[in-house]
Amino acid sequence: MGGVLGGVGNVVNAAAGAVAGGGNGGGAAGGDFQAMMDQLKQTYQESMQKSMELRRLQVDQNTQKKVADERVQ
Repeated sequence: MGGVLGGVGNVVNAAAGAVAGGGNGGGAAGGDFQAMMDQLKQTYQESMQKSMELRRLQVDQNTQKKVADERVQ
């Protein structure tokens, strides 16, 4: 998940740089900003999918642990 968060950080930093650039090449910066926002949305969606998968695995693991604990008793 560190790679996903690093990707988000890179996109946010680049977007901040594009905004801070101000009037220099405003049209190009606007296109770059939109591309960065699209990338940010995609990265966020991937992060959410991985988070949901991790949660599902944790629930499965807890269920298996409870079953194993009941067998021991």
